[in-house]
Amino acid sequence: MFEIFLFVNPIGIYCYDTELLIKQATNELNIDTCFNYIPITNTKVITADVIRRRKEGQKLTDVSKYTMASFQTLHIYHAIKFEYGNKKARAYLVELQQALNVNFNLYSENLQRKIAKKLNLDFNKINNPKANKYIDKSIKQDMELAEKMNVRNTPTTIIYNESGNYNGILLEGTVAHDKLIKVLKHDSCLLENFNEETKDCDLRKTNHLRLI
Repeated sequence: MFEIFLFVNPIGIYCYDTELLIKQATNELNIDTCFNYIPITNTKVITADVIRRRKEGQKLTDVSKYTMASFQTLHIYHAIKFEYGNKKARAYLVELQQALNVNFNLYSENLQRKIAKKLNLDFNKINNPKANKYIDKSIKQDMELAEKMNVRNTPTTIIYNESGNYNGILLEGTVAHDKLIKVLKHDSCLLENFNEETKDCDLRKTNHLRLI
């Protein structure tokens, strides 16, 4: 059993692709996984994604709008999690990321409502201010978890082999499919054995920490 933590920017350009890559690898190897999807945002995370989008040729002139959208999406994610559970919250975020992956300027309240309707979510219900206390607490808990796990950027993937030892592997940024396969194939998930095989991405040891 592998426990996987994926820390993402709620509207990050590479985060959607990273989740697909991990799912493809785990399906290919036919391994059991416990998947924890954790959106986080801050000034560093936002700046990094703005730079990535511009490198991809996307026109992103209003950084303040992007900043607002990132925090707003994070809030909506936790509101959906509160009202409907983790699966619906993840589904909403994946749909939004897919829509914005090549053009952030499509972001609008109309797009939010369209996705909510597709997933049978009551948009007014998930924007109920009565849930703000819970949402703020939930966001704070995720940020504290990211800090404990030494997450510095998004996307960041942390993989634990529950059948092995109590160390994990932290993969920062994107990672090639073949290198991810090599990581998942290893029985004990020890970082020192992957230095050559995964030298193009940032790998770091992290202490074992389960999401309760």
